[in-house]
Amino acid sequence: MKQAKGCWSRGVMALLGSALPAWGADETRLDPVVVVGPRASADAAQVRKRDNTGILDAVVAADIHKLPDLNVSEAVQRVTGVQIVRDRGEGSVVSVRGLTQVETTLNGREVFTAGNGRTLDFADLAAETVAGIDVYKSSSAERIEGGIGGSIDLRTRHPFDFAGSANVLSARLIRGSLVDREAGQFSALVSRRVPLEGGGEFGALVNLALQNRSWREDQKGTGNLLSRSDIVPGQQVTVPNGTSETTSVGRRRRSAASLLLQWRPGDELELYAEAHHAQLRTRQDSQQINVAAGTGVLPGSVTLFPGTSDVRTITWTNAPFSVLSFARDTVDRTRQLATGGRWSDGTLAFSGDASYTKSINELFFSGPFFAGTAAQFSHDLSGRVPDTQVRGTDLLDPANLRYTGIAYRTLPFSGDLGALRLDAELLRPDRWIDRMTAGWRFARRRADNAPGLVFADAPLSGVTAADTPGRVLPNPYGNFLAGQAHSIGSYLVGDLGGARNAADLRDSFGITQPIPSTGNPLSIWHIREQTHALYVMAGFQGPGQALDGNAGLRLVHTREAVDGTQSVPGGSSTVPIALDSGYTDWLPSVNLRHRVDDALTLRATASRTITRPNFDQLSPSLTLLRNSVNPALNQGSAGNPGLRPVRATNLDLAVEHVAGPARSASLTLFWKQVNGFVATLAQDEVHDGETYSVSRPYNNDSGRIRGVETAWQRFFDFLPGAWRGLGLQVNYTYVDGKTPDRILGPGADLQNLSRHSANLIGLYEHGPVVARIAYNWRSRFRSGATSVVGLGAMPIYTYGYGWVDASFGWRIGNGVTLTLEGGNLLNTLRRSYYGSETRPQGAWVNDRQLAVNLSLRF
Repeated sequence: MKQAKGCWSRGVMALLGSALPAWGADETRLDPVVVVGPRASADAAQVRKRDNTGILDAVVAADIHKLPDLNVSEAVQRVTGVQIVRDRGEGSVVSVRGLTQVETTLNGREVFTAGNGRTLDFADLAAETVAGIDVYKSSSAERIEGGIGGSIDLRTRHPFDFAGSANVLSARLIRGSLVDREAGQFSALVSRRVPLEGGGEFGALVNLALQNRSWREDQKGTGNLLSRSDIVPGQQVTVPNGTSETTSVGRRRRSAASLLLQWRPGDELELYAEAHHAQLRTRQDSQQINVAAGTGVLPGSVTLFPGTSDVRTITWTNAPFSVLSFARDTVDRTRQLATGGRWSDGTLAFSGDASYTKSINELFFSGPFFAGTAAQFSHDLSGRVPDTQVRGTDLLDPANLRYTGIAYRTLPFSGDLGALRLDAELLRPDRWIDRMTAGWRFARRRADNAPGLVFADAPLSGVTAADTPGRVLPNPYGNFLAGQAHSIGSYLVGDLGGARNAADLRDSFGITQPIPSTGNPLSIWHIREQTHALYVMAGFQGPGQALDGNAGLRLVHTREAVDGTQSVPGGSSTVPIALDSGYTDWLPSVNLRHRVDDALTLRATASRTITRPNFDQLSPSLTLLRNSVNPALNQGSAGNPGLRPVRATNLDLAVEHVAGPARSASLTLFWKQVNGFVATLAQDEVHDGETYSVSRPYNNDSGRIRGVETAWQRFFDFLPGAWRGLGLQVNYTYVDGKTPDRILGPGADLQNLSRHSANLIGLYEHGPVVARIAYNWRSRFRSGATSVVGLGAMPIYTYGYGWVDASFGWRIGNGVTLTLEGGNLLNTLRRSYYGSETRPQGAWVNDRQLAVNLSLRF
């Protein structure tokens, strides 16, 4: 044992020494250099897919870095069957085959972002920190349960991945077209692998990433629909209740750091330790004007869309408006520590892994609110984006704006997870059942939102913008929606310079009401969850190795303890509530693979999977959000500790053809029967004498998902000369997903599910040139639902849209590459509507991102 400890310390010293210049060393000694073919990245992903027994798609680091992907979500969006939702112009929420219930792991360990949900916000993790992404669409017994849509494993680099030492530096300057600002980004990887004097070897790797990005997002909404009988004589018509126009600008700062150590004292034993840190800070300043339906209508201004009762144009008189100026800052921080090892003698293997993950999420919201009345407000809904205009009232006159209040809100989330995993494997290559594995995993997870939502908006009256000339200014942001619609444009807004010092801002207006230290007890929840999982799995191989696969069973017992507060029916008092429950799931799985010949492979998989409800859905607590301007808009949300997990039965059939390196085609059919989809239902409830529309979750009846995926890729090696560097990747997914819904009725489309999605990626790799252009497209999808008095329930749909990213790289010299990059090159306009295209709902535009990137490998 003393000798091993000495080897470890000498290994560390040798590692540090190898990172410094070797003064006086033999100058002819060179580090080993690994030369990789230009198409190795595409081939590596193809090999991972082919060698896995189940249904797997993969992305490797080289492909990630050949496109301007800022975070992991953007890197995974081009995988067949994956769709993403964008936030501030970047990828965020990921769904697989239409389902957001996806289990996320980092090097095989569960990882998450604190909040209402259970999964990782993929925007938190910089793309430079991963070596590859594996999207598992079928299940097997040894994989952690929790994703009915599938599971995604984010793989980082390890020191033993490299033949020797490795150094990679990258610097990027990125500019947003709408925000008109630049920001710098940097990443570095240093890896060392050194032999030890007593035998064995030691390795260490450090990976750092720092991304700053200036951004702007413009958003225009038409507000909720109204059913009115007093606009067109003798006719009931549908009209939006106004417009909402918001410009948000800010900066995102994404930082990541990983330290990985590996020690192999001999051929049979390997030990490791890992530490990972990821943080995303978003600083946001928003200026928003809302103009509502007025008390009158200008005669002759109303027209309808032909053949409908939907208003096309209207001019309101005496239209109330509000201006909301606010700072909205968020931070996500996730850290994970892990240690473990593996022993193997070639036939029998044991492995163990212990990890601890801690995550926080915090929201800060502060700023002044104003109100006024416009003489006329014109709304023309006939274009791609509705035109809006205010006449008869000068929105730049401070006398026309009065303060209504100073907003202040904070909301924290925190969570942690401790996990221990032990596995054993027996290899018997001469038997039909050639591999037996078994394992146990214990996990204890905690989540809470203490001290809850601190809602401390303070009302103001009798103060106009003219009384505080130093605190207002004309809206500084022009070219709204990149000029794609006529909008209100010029109006006074609040100066947000002091919004982040909330106490001083309130003092300057004479607000003496203190900011509470905690939120309403009804909004606070604490959840503790404990799981024990046992699994056994057999791998088998038929005669001639043409047929192989695995079959296994995972047994999971879950125990949940939920603490919160409930209101007493018929009164204003509250009482604490604590609930404890448990349940057990049997999760079988079978994966079969048949190699017809060297090129053609057939696959079939079947499994049962679960996803546990989100934490806010389990909480018995009630959150109420009072609207001081319009009490009819009071809202609330509450959980349901009686929710069941969502369970799914899954079946996949696939055929794959691999004709050579980076040349493949595949077709996959899939089917899921899902029981217990969670939906929400909003109903009016009275609390403290006021009416709130309170949303509560419930389990739906069974739903089904079915679809087909197809993918094809190759380089055109048969072309002459430099043309042989051309290549193409194409994939397409069709998903049909339905579920019963208490608002929309039976057969409702799944939310955020596009029935059709596709990727078209042009490749070029020849000589010093590496280029990519990627077109990502998704068809229309349901993005929400609403209920309108007099109209009933209706879905909200987002139109289909495409997104184009591209890069052009030039290898200047040995290990030096200069790359020009472009994101959102189409300057995509995203739009949505209420049920019918004659009822527009919203529009969004984000920056076009242009960047220059310099990378060095030595």
